[in-house]
Amino acid sequence: MESRIVPHNISYERVARLNKYAIILLYTSTFLSVGISMLGYFNLLTDLKTVLIVLNSMFISGYVYLDNRATYLFTKVEMKRRLDWLDNSFGTNFSGKKSKNYFTNEHLSPGIYKLAVNCFENSFHTQFIISKMLPVKITQTIIIVLIFISSAYIGNREIVRLLFELPLPIILIQKLLKAVFFSSRMMDVHDRFKSLFNDLMQFGFENKMAEALRDIVEYETAISWASTPLSSKIFWKYTDQLSADWEELKKEYKIQPQ
Repeated sequence: MESRIVPHNISYERVARLNKYAIILLYTSTFLSVGISMLGYFNLLTDLKTVLIVLNSMFISGYVYLDNRATYLFTKVEMKRRLDWLDNSFGTNFSGKKSKNYFTNEHLSPGIYKLAVNCFENSFHTQFIISKMLPVKITQTIIIVLIFISSAYIGNREIVRLLFELPLPIILIQKLLKAVFFSSRMMDVHDRFKSLFNDLMQFGFENKMAEALRDIVEYETAISWASTPLSSKIFWKYTDQLSADWEELKKEYKIQPQ
């Protein structure tokens, strides 16, 4: 089997590293918040508590910076992905260096039909991965939010400390809600693609081109709105299953050159 070449993967890996560092800061801040609250509750080591509050404020600021930096870089790499998607679909070279063996629809002729099939494949993978990510995100958010709420309740509620700590649970809740809505939108988009390709077994693509473009735009809009990097760990864990299931879908919907 030929090697898989994806030039923009380097940028995705950079985003993943930033998110990893942000998560480390998040966990560190969570444990520090508990420690600070316990010191305040038992009136112990006041000087150490002050130092820890300053340190924790720095960690929270670092988390917010890394999280926003990762989101910014993710939007840029998504543009590279779109160019590569267009190159593969139309036989162009907007990206400068095209991917190889990233899409699995090379039996199709360049054109809008291939663009729709590639987007169908993207939605299939995205919907699967985000659904696998949700349970971890929900558990992580609930635990950390509860810890921060308990920490604020136990502590003396210092104004400066609250100024830094309280926005963090709100940020986490917002990210979780965005992931939930993103998963729901991906399910809708994927179902629309299945409905589209079900109709294409009876009607010509020319009669369904507007619907195909609608579904493509909806997918890309959802991706841009969510700005949620997908887990490469989950992708590689299930890559064989995803490949087999996608090939089966292509057979079910008779995806072939028009």
